[in-house]
Amino acid sequence: MKKTIAVLTVACALLGATLAFAKQAQSATSRRVSQLDLSADQKTKVDPIVAEDAKKLRALREDATLSADDKKAKESDVRKDTDAKLKAVLTDDQWKKYQELKSEKKAGSKKKNP
Repeated sequence: MKKTIAVLTVACALLGATLAFAKQAQSATSRRVSQLDLSADQKTKVDPIVAEDAKKLRALREDATLSADDKKAKESDVRKDTDAKLKAVLTDDQWKKYQELKSEKKAGSKKKNP
């Protein structure tokens, strides 16, 4: 009985940690897009783009066969592709705001890592 309770306690703790991580792991692209006041039509077009972006980036980060430089280059390619797809869906004002949000992120990163 004690073993069962211990196993259930550990399982619940792991499940809680996994759910918390999944929520935190929302991609930067997804966070930026959520600030753009998308129409329902835009949202149906953007959601698969953002999901594909996150899936590709996750796969790259988990690929142990690539060097750090190769990963960085491929991540850059994925982001460029995602940006091109997003630009086709967003209005000019939304695209401008998206670019501003990306710039703010880059500026914040430079302050942390001078």
